[in-house]
Parts: sequence; C-alpha cells; structure tokens
Amino acid sequence: MTYAEVQDRLRSGWNTWDTRSVLRQVLLPYGFGISLGLHELYRGTTLTTAQIGRRGTVEGGWDDEDVTFGPHAPLGEYTRVTVRWAEITIEVTTAQVPGTDELVIKVEPLANQRRPALLIIGAAYLWNKPGTVRRGDETLVGDHATVWSTGPVVEDPYADQLGPYLAVELTGPIGIGTGPRRTLDEIDRILAEAEQRHCPAPAAGDDLAEHRDLVRDAISWNNVYEPSKDRVVTTVSRLWNVGKRGGFALFCWDNFFNALLADLTSTDVAYANAVEMCREVVPDGFVPNVAQGTGRKTYDGSQPPVGSMVCWELYRRHGERWLLDEVYPILLGWNRWWWRVRHNGTMISPGTTVFEPEFPSPQDIPRIGKHFGATCETGADDHPAFRDIPFDEGTGLLGVHDVGLNAQYAMDCEALSKIAAELGRTGEAEELSQRGETVRDLIEKLLWDEPSSTYRGHFTETGEPTAFLSPASFFPLLAGCGSDGRAKIMTDAHLRTEDGFGGEWVLPSSPRSELLISDREHSYWIGRAWPPINFLTYLGLRRAGLTDEATWLAERSGALAMVEWRDKRHIHENYSSEHGHGCDRPNSEPFHSWGALLSLPLLIESGTIPFTALAP
Repeated sequence: MTYAEVQDRLRSGWNTWDTRSVLRQVLLPYGFGISLGLHELYRGTTLTTAQIGRRGTVEGGWDDEDVTFGPHAPLGEYTRVTVRWAEITIEVTTAQVPGTDELVIKVEPLANQRRPALLIIGAAYLWNKPGTVRRGDETLVGDHATVWSTGPVVEDPYADQLGPYLAVELTGPIGIGTGPRRTLDEIDRILAEAEQRHCPAPAAGDDLAEHRDLVRDAISWNNVYEPSKDRVVTTVSRLWNVGKRGGFALFCWDNFFNALLADLTSTDVAYANAVEMCREVVPDGFVPNVAQGTGRKTYDGSQPPVGSMVCWELYRRHGERWLLDEVYPILLGWNRWWWRVRHNGTMISPGTTVFEPEFPSPQDIPRIGKHFGATCETGADDHPAFRDIPFDEGTGLLGVHDVGLNAQYAMDCEALSKIAAELGRTGEAEELSQRGETVRDLIEKLLWDEPSSTYRGHFTETGEPTAFLSPASFFPLLAGCGSDGRAKIMTDAHLRTEDGFGGEWVLPSSPRSELLISDREHSYWIGRAWPPINFLTYLGLRRAGLTDEATWLAERSGALAMVEWRDKRHIHENYSSEHGHGCDRPNSEPFHSWGALLSLPLLIESGTIPFTALAP
C-alpha cells in the first residue's frame, strides 16, 4: 500500500466534503455538488449555507441557523441533520446507493412558517473544478449527474442562489436524487437500509454504543475535502475552517488525536490525518501549531509532540510499514528541533521564535515573540499556570521547565526510538532512547516537588517550583516516571481529592482550590475540563499501573461526554468542571473533534479499541 492509494480511496463518492455547508453533498473526485437552501417568504431572506456553532443574527433579523447533527457514516454512506431557521425546521437524510454513484436525499419539514418556505436545490462544480451544469426540464443536468426532485418545481426568481437551481414548496416530504427517478417510498427504503447497515441503533444492553457513535460522528462530520492539496482530512471544526482561516485549519496535536479517533471507523482517514499533519512541517523542521487555508502557518512555534506516539500506535495495530517510512524523517527532524531550539539549560522550555511574516496575519500579532505565543506551544494557550512565568524576549523562551511539555517530549523520544529501531535505524534509535532517558531522569531529579507531593514546572533561573498547578503534573506518567512510588503518592494527594482535581466533572484545568483565582485573561481555561488533558492523563495512569485511578477517570470522562451528547448531540472543545456543560461559554466550540477523546478511555478499557503504544 502507498499513501497515494489511501487518498485515492478517500477522494471518491458522495459526502459532506465541503466545509462551508452541512447541507451540501459533493461527489468526488469530480467536485459536483448539490446544495440545499431555504427561501422563507415572510421577510424574503434565503439561508444559503448551514453550519453548526454560528451565533448571531443574519439578514432579516433572524437568528443564525441552529444545527443538530444526526448520525454520519464514516465515508458518507448515510447522514442525517436537522436545521432550524426562521421558524422553519427541516430534517435532511442522505444515502449513497451501494455500488453506484447515485445519491438519494429526503428533506422533511418538521416546522414551517404559515406560508410554506421554498426548498432551493442548487447544483454546481465546486473548487473551480471543470464541468458544466444547466437547468433542464425540472432537473439540473451536470456532466456527472442529473438532479431531480419528487416535489413540483415552482418558479422563484428571487432566491439568493448563484447558478441553476430548482425551487420546491416545503408542503411535505421531498425526495431528491441523481440516478433513476424514484418514489418517496423507494427513497425511504434506501435510507432505512443504509442506516441499518452503517449507523444502526444500539443493541439492548450495549452501554458503549453511544460512545462509539460519538467518536464516529465527531470525525465523520468534520471530514472535508481540502482542494488546495487535493486531500481528504479531518479538521477540528467545520466552522473554524472558514472566516479567518480561509478554508481549512489543521492544528498540530489536534490532528494527531484525530488520527487515533478516526481509526475506530476508518483507518484510511486515520492515516490521512497523521500524514497530512506531518506534511505541514515548516523549513525549520517542526510541525507547526496550525496550518490554514490563507497560507498562514505558525512559523514561530509548534505544539506538544504526540505524533510519534500516535504513529507508533497505528503501526502496532495495522503493521503498515509505509506509514513509518512516510512520517519518520519528519518526526525525527521535529524531535531534534525541540532539543536544539527549545533547550533551555538542562531541559526544554516552551517558546516562540521571532520571524517577520511575509504576509502579516492578525492572528500572529499576540503570538510572535510574546508570552502568549510561548504558552501556545504547550497546547494550553494562556493557561493560568503560566501567569507568573517570566518571558525572555531575547531567547523567546518562557522561564520554566514545563512539566507537561518535557514529559511529552520524553514520551516522543521513546516512541520515536521504537520507530527508528523498526526501520533499522540503529544509531538514531540509540540517540533517541538516550535522549528520552536523559529527560526522564531530569524530570525525576528536578521536577518532583516533595512538599506538594507532585511533579510540577520549575523556574529555570532559581530551580524553585512554580506557584500554580495543572493536570499536566500527571503527564510524567506518560513517560514512565513515578515507578518508584511517586505516581501513587501524587495521585493519592491530588487526583481525586475535593481540593485537587476530583469532583463529579473532571479534570478541572486547575486544582479546585485555585479556581477562585480567576480573571478575564484566563477565561479560556479557568474551571474548564479539556478532553486531551483527560485522555493523556488516562494514558499516563494506565501506563503507571494505577488501574483503579484510570478506570475512575475513564468513567468520569465518559459521563462528561454524555452530558450534551444526549441533550444536543454536541461534542465540545471544553466543558465546565462545575456543572458538566459546554454551551455556557462562547469560546467552547460545540462540535469539536477532540471532544471525542472523552469517550476513548472507556473504549480502551473495554477492549473495543486496543492501545499498546504506552504499555502498562
């Protein structure tokens, strides 16, 4: 197998490939798209695209659309979504007809204005791909498909739609298709069969079904086609791709986590996420914090190095050597970059490398050469644990040997040394193994704080412990630290205690005894529970052999994931550690792929998903 073959398989069939609207189905590789919109006739406005998470009002004074995602098969074989807008509610269900390029869609109005709205069905070739579409006799005729509807077509010259379209009154269910004309009954049968085949209802007594569905949908709804590099990839949020990011955004550790999540339902998508993130490497040799559609990359800094662990785990599961051949040179360069550029005395410190952007971006202004930019390299942007850490403008480094970053770096060295050994790169394997051992020893020697019974960051200048804690204190367990009893001492003192990181909704981003110390600067983190923090802590507990503690965290994480999943089918970027909800904050994206990391520990605990990269 080759990576080109992986992408060839992914770039095919109907799916919600276009990040700009969840009501758009696109046929790859041709780029032929069918767009659904609504023209309401009370004020005469048109909803042309639909996204989850938009907040505000649009033309005519209507609130932005409210989207609820239903199930989404891994490669678009079946999807369902509900959209509410302007007192109108529609449920849209789609299915591919097996063995063909045929798509069927059912649009069912669940609520309407007194005068029924019009469903606007448009067709076009997206991303400037070659092809033509014309209006036929109640059809849209494209080079690769002809679109028809079961509803009577009416003339509507005022719909806000570019290109040819059909307008159909939403007086009842409407069927749409691209193959031979079908009745609504036939469409219902195809949809029911596709749902049963790809997104079946949970069996009685299957307590993990909701978590499997959550992981599946977190990835499947965020899979998009990225046309500038002709690739399929998972992004963290469809909404984040547009606006200030220009069409797509790949975030470093987010996308490596997406690879693990995707592997539950599509190993091809898992490979794509790992490989494409590696391919965003910058000339200095590191994988950037973000790469986006505007052309911007964070040339000033990276994010925590979890890529080697993820790629080693994928290899352990599937044995595809080409994957290691593909990613190893980049992962090695990235590992060496940390030690070369972020080495600060004895260990590494998070930082930001000053550079002059060729095309300045407003997103770079708070980052480059500034304290905030350096905190971003830990993955915990502006976490309150860094509030008292000095920033050296000369070196671009925070004056701290950060416990979380050094622990993840040691983990990276270990996983990468195993990859090197598997590839027969003996000298590099030894180099990486020794460097990992060095960092592990330094964590034990310099970052353990006896008075507080925990690992924690220490100031580089004085060697004294920093004032504030975060769950990153548990991350040394990822690297195998604490085997002398410190792991148990630390978790007993902090993990489940009421003034530490315990409670019903976990893990708070700071000990509960510190939550009152808050200010607007740190609103992104104060009192929040973050899925990747829970996931990495779980892996560390598991590696340390702390079985009871790992199970406790897996169960609490799973419960947190279900709070808004069962209520709204939301998968949040972060959650309140006080009441378990995510919608209470505007800076918690409601459908963020890494929210599914909360469900992953339970699936690992049950054996549904193997995980051996960090053996207990």
